[in-house]
Amino acid sequence: MERVRKKEVVEELGAKLKQLDSMFIAEYSGMNMAQITRLRRELRNVGVEFNVVKNTLLKLASAGTKAETLQEEFHGPNAIVCIYSDYSDATSAARILQTFSKEIPHLKLKAGFLGNQNLTPDDILKLATLPSRDMLLGKFLGLLQAMPQRLLYVLTGTTSKLLYTLDAIKTQKAQA
Repeated sequence: MERVRKKEVVEELGAKLKQLDSMFIAEYSGMNMAQITRLRRELRNVGVEFNVVKNTLLKLASAGTKAETLQEEFHGPNAIVCIYSDYSDATSAARILQTFSKEIPHLKLKAGFLGNQNLTPDDILKLATLPSRDMLLGKFLGLLQAMPQRLLYVLTGTTSKLLYTLDAIKTQKAQA
């Protein structure tokens, strides 16, 4: 690659890295083109990019970005998984990578970041086990709906006990 083209690639990659909310680094050595294409397609379906990059260009482009903290992982044949938006994309991407790493042992997760937090391969796999955003929102809405019902139950229970106590006192006084 000639020097001018390398400079353009570094600028494009640097701009991309500045926009990322999350990124994972994966080693892809040993994967064939069909497997990489299938992985790219699966990740693209959830709004995530899978890019094979040269480590030297990635080191240059990562200066001044969140990816700069991961530079010790920029060795060997690396691909970056670029996640531009929210949490749901990160968990979906982690699930896909986990599935592919079980299926294709050559795909190895190395590191990543989510927001401002660096992730180890184990952290990325834990992220894959989290429920989806829709499921979490459903649970939250269920809790919000249950709270008034629980409050009503507690309030009516206390009122009922008070009424039973007053009734018992009334009957005792009536018998005496």
